[in-house]
Amino acid sequence: MTPKTRAAPRGPSGLAPPPPEWLADILLPIDEIQAGQVLHRVHRSSLDSIFYGPGPSVPPTNRFDSASGRFGVLYAGLTLRGALAETLVRNPQRLMVAMTDIVGRSVSGLVSDRPLRIVRLYGSGLQTVGTDNSTSTGPYEPCGLWSDALRDHPDRPDGIAYQSRHDSSEICLAIFDRTDVRLKAQGIRTLSSMLGDVAAVLDSYGKSVSRSVE
Repeated sequence: MTPKTRAAPRGPSGLAPPPPEWLADILLPIDEIQAGQVLHRVHRSSLDSIFYGPGPSVPPTNRFDSASGRFGVLYAGLTLRGALAETLVRNPQRLMVAMTDIVGRSVSGLVSDRPLRIVRLYGSGLQTVGTDNSTSTGPYEPCGLWSDALRDHPDRPDGIAYQSRHDSSEICLAIFDRTDVRLKAQGIRTLSSMLGDVAAVLDSYGKSVSRSVE
């Protein structure tokens, strides 16, 4: 009886490639976010609106946290919908979002006093820099290498724009901690004070709010 052979894995591994050696020699695909444009950040109400993580002596935690730990990264969305998607609908098989995920969180509008130069790490920008969209959807490990390589690039970008893993129509930002990047918070609101807006976004994803806080 002939033993069965194990089928070869189908398709890509899902792991983003590391930055290519030639990355520093090209012009980056950079878009500008105009001074004063409001960015949206959902965060714990007990924490500052402006926080570049993961913090001193803390290992990389989020997608584009520096692999080397040399700088912090602040995450925001171009829209409120995108910021909420990144926070509240991370489990696509959950139809209900518990109030415990909402209570204790706030949303802040962030504005810069100068244009922000952001690498377009989605769409046509992916091929330009030598990667694919697994930088937005795959495991985190290679993404920290991309954060280091892009921040160190001669073009000196202020951050990265990438697709939300949880809603590919939304664009998220990973903004580098630079001395000349000055963000200000405005219009801070608790999510519990704007449940109608939150519920409308969740409804568009086929989700609803559980009134239980347990």
